[in-house]
Amino acid sequence: MSRQPTGRTQLNAVFDAVDALRDDMVSVLSDVIAIPSVNPKYPGQVYDAVVGEEGHVSEVLAEIYQDAGADVERWAVEPGRTNAVGTISGSGGPGRSLIFNGHVDVVPPGNSDRWESGTPFSGRIDDDRIWGRGASDMKAGLVAQAFAVKALTRAGVRLQGDLIIQAVVGEEVMDHECGISSTLERGYRADAAVVAEPSGPTRLGVIPVSPGLLWFSVTVGGKTTHSSMRGQTIRAGGGGSSVGVNAIDKGFLVYQAIQRLEEEWAFTKTHPLFAPGHFTIHPGVVAGGPHGVQVPFFLSESMTTEYCVWYPPQDDPEDVKREIEAQIEAIAQTDGWLRDHPPTVEWKLNWPANDPGEAAVDITAAVSAAHVAAAGDTPYAGPATVTGFCAVEDCSFLTRAGVPAISYGPGDLRVSHADDEYCLLDEVHTAARTYAALALDWCAPATS
Repeated sequence: MSRQPTGRTQLNAVFDAVDALRDDMVSVLSDVIAIPSVNPKYPGQVYDAVVGEEGHVSEVLAEIYQDAGADVERWAVEPGRTNAVGTISGSGGPGRSLIFNGHVDVVPPGNSDRWESGTPFSGRIDDDRIWGRGASDMKAGLVAQAFAVKALTRAGVRLQGDLIIQAVVGEEVMDHECGISSTLERGYRADAAVVAEPSGPTRLGVIPVSPGLLWFSVTVGGKTTHSSMRGQTIRAGGGGSSVGVNAIDKGFLVYQAIQRLEEEWAFTKTHPLFAPGHFTIHPGVVAGGPHGVQVPFFLSESMTTEYCVWYPPQDDPEDVKREIEAQIEAIAQTDGWLRDHPPTVEWKLNWPANDPGEAAVDITAAVSAAHVAAAGDTPYAGPATVTGFCAVEDCSFLTRAGVPAISYGPGDLRVSHADDEYCLLDEVHTAARTYAALALDWCAPATS
C-alpha cells in the first residue's frame, strides 16, 4: 500500500501539483468565461433566451470535481439552472469539514462596443491576465477552487474531514433559493465555508464580513400643466400649486435631504474592517416627467429615484429603513406641497450582511496562514490583509444557516461588472495554492 507524504513534504507535493496544473486551469477558466452564463433573472434579460448557460458552467466544474475523486450531485430548482456539488468524504478523525463555494452566474456585459479587450465573453488570455465578463466575479475563484481540489488528489492526499465543493446559480440577484440555500436544504453543511468572491481592491485579502444591501425607491408626485406656466408656479404673485407643481423640483428636495444623510453616515456609520465613508445611499436611477410623454413642455407629474443602500454589518436593517424614512418625512414637513402630498417610499430588497463573529475566528486565521504559505516570495507574499468585503455575497446565507462563512478569492471588484473585466493569472494561481493548503490544514491529512 502506498503511503501519502507527510508534513512539509506533503504541502510541497500539493503546491507542486497546483503548479503543474496551472496551464490546464487557465485553459478551463478561458472556456468557462466563454460561456455567457448571465443570470436569466437579471433586470433587462429575456429569461427564455438566457436560461441554461449557468448550468453549462456547472457541468464543466462538475466534471473537474469528478476527476478529483468527488461524488457529485447535480440538481436544478428551476429547469436549466443546474447546481453542482462535489463531496470528497474524509476518513474520519479530528479533521474539520470545509465547503468551497462560488457562483456560476454573471451580470450582463453591457454595451459590447465599449469593450476594448475583445468581445465580452472572449476568455482572451494575455501575458498576465485573462479577460471577459465573470473573469473576476467570480469564475476565476470557482476554477481555482476546483483545481485546488484536483491538485490534492494528484498529490495523493487523503483528508480526515469532508471537503465539499460547490458551483451554484442565482447569486447576482439574491436568488439564493435556487442556489446556495438549496444546497443547505439538501444537507450540505460543514464546520466552515470559504466563498471565492474577488478579494480586491485588497489583493487576495481575507474577508470575514460584508455589508448589508437595501434597495428602495422614492416617488414624488406633482401637478402637470403647460411648461409656460412655470413662472406662475414658482414666482411671487403667481398661483403656485393651484396652477401646477413640477415633481422634479420637489423630488430634488428629497434627493438633497437623502444626500445630506449619506454625508452624515461617513461619521455615524463605521466599522473597523471598512474604509471610512464606505456605507452609502447611492442614487442609481432617476426617472421623471409628465405622464405618457417624455418631452419638456409640461411640468413633470412624477419623479422616482431608485437607491442602493450599503449599511454596516452590525446595523439592523429595520433601523436603517426608519432612519431613511425619518429623513424623508423631515424634509417633507418643510415644504407645503410635500407636507400635503408626502413622498412614497417602496422597500424592494434586503440582502442581509454577513458577520459570523467569533465563529469565524478559526477559519479566518486558517485562510490567512494558508495564504502566507502559498504566496511564498511572489508579489502576494506576506500576511494577508483582513478586511471587509465591499459588496454582498452568498456568505450571508451560509452564516445564517449555521455555517461560518468568509471569502477569499482572485479578482478585483473595481473591474467586476465593468467593461473590460479581467483577472490576473498569478492571482488565480496563488488562490488555488491557498485553497489547497487550507484544505490540507483545516481538514487534516489522513494518518494512513
